[in-house]
Amino acid sequence: MFSSRNRFQYQVATGRLTLPVAAILTLIVWTLSSVHDWPSISSLLAYGLTSYLLIETETKFVLIRTRTTLPAVLFLLLYAAMPFLHETSLTCILPVLFILMLLFLFRSYESPYASGALFQAFFCLGISSFILPALAWLTPLLYIHTISLRSLNIRSFFAGIIGFTLPYWLLFGYYVWTDDLEAVYPYLMRLFQFQPINYHTLTLTHYVSWSIVLIFSGIYGTFYLRSAFKDKVQTRILLRIFVWMMLWLNLLCVLQPQYFQALLPLMLIPASLISAHYFALTFNRVSHILFNTTLILWVSLCLFNLWMHFFNF
Repeated sequence: MFSSRNRFQYQVATGRLTLPVAAILTLIVWTLSSVHDWPSISSLLAYGLTSYLLIETETKFVLIRTRTTLPAVLFLLLYAAMPFLHETSLTCILPVLFILMLLFLFRSYESPYASGALFQAFFCLGISSFILPALAWLTPLLYIHTISLRSLNIRSFFAGIIGFTLPYWLLFGYYVWTDDLEAVYPYLMRLFQFQPINYHTLTLTHYVSWSIVLIFSGIYGTFYLRSAFKDKVQTRILLRIFVWMMLWLNLLCVLQPQYFQALLPLMLIPASLISAHYFALTFNRVSHILFNTTLILWVSLCLFNLWMHFFNF
């Protein structure tokens, strides 16, 4: 099963107190960073809802072969360690829409009613593109994933198109009603505009935080791919979509770094799930070292970002 050195890892991965402790730590760190900015509680609520939906997604599709709340725990702790994510903005709802999109996408797996699920998935993506137009570029990638989910057919293809464009049709109808049709053009043009690559908007805290997420994604994504054969076929397909999403989002962030603060929370979702999958199912010397290293990295990241936040470096 596992040696004594992995007992703490096992208790954290499967214990009932892990999520409450993580929630308390998140509240403490959030309070420290936002003590004079209480309206930013909407950010905390949005990320709390995202963590709940992450648990629902993992539980519904049995993505991890044991009972665990570790995906939500890692997501909350990473959110807590990045004070620049605690600010309130419209992009706070993007993680909620992103996990809902994946939830509906997964429901289409070999489903005779895949068109309904894909309509909902692409509808969430369409709303997200209102807030962050660059996310519209994920549309063809989502269609690629429907092939592996065995849910792509003529009906589901057009259901996806209707779902993605529905928010824009509603916007079009509103401006027709207000006799201001020209106002809809900027929303459509944003979908096709590629902004100049500009890394000057990123700060040291952004680079450090992104590096930690990349480390987690790369290491634990690689470990998962090496042990994926142990999962059922459906689970392998769904988790590989998470791995690909990590790649797509990081690539998008490389090409459009000015959207980093909006894209990073989306990267945390697959990174948290894949990392949790490894720690909840692997108990050996390597996992013991990596678990302790991950804890040290989180504490270091938290202290570093709080220091930079308070002293405005």
